[in-house]
Amino acid sequence: MMETMLESLENAKIVDLTVELVSRLTRLNGSVEEGTRDVYNMPWIAEETVNERDGTIEHLVGTNAGTVAEWPIGGLSGHMGSHIQLGVGHNDNWSELPEGMLGIWDVPLQTYFGEAVVCMLDHLKGQPILPEHLENVREGDIVLLGSKWSGEDQPWIEGDTAFWLAEEKKIKMLGVGVPGISWETNTDAPEPNNSPTHRAMTGNNIPIVYPLDNLQALTQDRVFFLSLPLHVESMEGTWVRAIAIEDQS
Repeated sequence: MMETMLESLENAKIVDLTVELVSRLTRLNGSVEEGTRDVYNMPWIAEETVNERDGTIEHLVGTNAGTVAEWPIGGLSGHMGSHIQLGVGHNDNWSELPEGMLGIWDVPLQTYFGEAVVCMLDHLKGQPILPEHLENVREGDIVLLGSKWSGEDQPWIEGDTAFWLAEEKKIKMLGVGVPGISWETNTDAPEPNNSPTHRAMTGNNIPIVYPLDNLQALTQDRVFFLSLPLHVESMEGTWVRAIAIEDQS
């Protein structure tokens, strides 16, 4: 069985869909290497330190309070860079969400990998994404959405489309390329009319993984998708390494 699996991977194209980040790193000498930020302008913060038990150099994730006054925030969120989120501890404080919402740590591991449909929506410049644009989505799919557009030219997920994906198609997970797709709308609307994609997915225990990159490198409509969160209870969002595998045999 193992030999068959290895042979399958030898005939596969593996595409990294994870957004690349470079740490904003404070060195032992106090110098700061600025690094990069993600598409939401979130930095990855690390601080060089010495492990006093064995003298090795390690990087603390986040910051010691007051070490660098200009750091924009004092620590890291599980929502920086490519990450997965579910509702418990994240948006279960909103009104009119259903009972029985789960956390990332509650759902089966198999939730986070499997067959995915790739929906590239370059033809929808500045238009809403409707069910008729997603005819290749099958029940239980992981759905990967992307386009070549950015800013106001991005197609956006209509609220009705989000609920159609969640409740009619019963998708397994939603993965979104950013920039490419404006996947949430009405974030400032009063409850319960705010953020319909969040409500549709988390209310039905469907994880959202974003921002994804390199979706345009995929050449097949169906791929094997793998994106595993950290196994840490009470983290309502965790960082991931998201990959897609195409069969090249």
